[in-house]
Amino acid sequence: MSDIAAPAPARPAFSPMVVLAMVLAGVFSFSAFLVLSAYAPDLRGGSDGGAHALSKSAVGFAGIVRLLRAEGDKVVISRQISMPPPASSAASDAQPASAPAAASSAASDPDDEWSLFVLTPDTDPPKGALVGLTPQGPTLVVAPKWLTTPDPVSPGWVNQAGIIDPKPIEAMLEPVAGKLTLTRRTDTSAAQPAGPTDAGAIPTGPIEQLQTFQTSQGLTPIIVDRRGGVLLAATSDRRVYFLSDPDLLANHGIADIATARFANRLLQGLRDGRGAIAFDVSLNGFGAPRSLLKLAFSPPFLGATLCLVAVGILIGLHAVSRFGAPVAARRALAFGKRALADNSAALIKMARREPRMAGRYLDLSRAAVVRALGAGRVPAGELDAFLDRLAEKNGVEQRLSKLVSEVAAVKTRADLTRVAQSLYQWRMEMTGERR
Repeated sequence: MSDIAAPAPARPAFSPMVVLAMVLAGVFSFSAFLVLSAYAPDLRGGSDGGAHALSKSAVGFAGIVRLLRAEGDKVVISRQISMPPPASSAASDAQPASAPAAASSAASDPDDEWSLFVLTPDTDPPKGALVGLTPQGPTLVVAPKWLTTPDPVSPGWVNQAGIIDPKPIEAMLEPVAGKLTLTRRTDTSAAQPAGPTDAGAIPTGPIEQLQTFQTSQGLTPIIVDRRGGVLLAATSDRRVYFLSDPDLLANHGIADIATARFANRLLQGLRDGRGAIAFDVSLNGFGAPRSLLKLAFSPPFLGATLCLVAVGILIGLHAVSRFGAPVAARRALAFGKRALADNSAALIKMARREPRMAGRYLDLSRAAVVRALGAGRVPAGELDAFLDRLAEKNGVEQRLSKLVSEVAAVKTRADLTRVAQSLYQWRMEMTGERR
């Protein structure tokens, strides 16, 4: 009966280095996804053509931000739902509301102080957009004016689609400004401001359909056009100012040098101190609300997050070093002679009779040598001496007579192991299996 070759061991589907690279790539990708998800609101660009400080379109205010920075003023873009603390009456941690709300506790970081906060509500203002506005420092609210549509040719640009109806704007401003009326000219002409501020004596460039206020009893006119319309009004405590026409600050308005000069003087005159001028973009959909995920990547909680990452890495390293390739499953009951041998060995071990197996192993080893050398006719009494003479003749170090005496002295499992090794070596050398 022919022998059946044993099947070759199956090769793994992936090498260890490929698996390690896949794990590292997965961990890095998941970590990057979490971090980018946490800071996604802060990374949003403003090229949507809206009327806010991130927009470079005609109705945006990125131009005045760039102008102020060129003049050496610090300008910040606020994405928070609450206002930053003012420089003169410091505040922080405003109560969340539908619009930016001022803070109430003192600011500790001078870099967070601001001298003027500018709000530019969207061109489609919700009715209650400014309900939560409770400022602690000078705040300028710029009324919206234009309806626009995206330019299909130039991304980030807009096309004029008309003018917003005055009623929604008046309803939006009513919670903080009281009842007021918006009026518009029908021509394109320069405004002729008059008022106590530095900007009150600077004429502007041409403004299309100049928008002005007819103020209520709750507002105080600050800058008035010589035709009778109010360009800038303020509440009685001079904390909140209202600019009637966004073209006085917008990109296409300050493209004229006269309007740019007026806008710069206006903002400088409204500042309280030399802190930063903050432009809010949360009302335009670019807010960055607080989240638990972002909190986990911000000090002081960043330390705890890094500790958790380190713990995960250590757990992974421990798992790799502890566990290797899976062990092939064995049969519960072995076949034939193997099962009999296993059971016999278990019984001998259970009875602690291993040392008494030394004599039986000696007889088996002697019989194997006699059978291999063909010395079966040698008398039993002369067999050990005959095998010792053959060992001396063939240069075998071990002598059977000495091994017989060692077998008789076996008392422990350690003695059995030592003698069994010596008998095995003697048999291998006598039969020539090692040559």
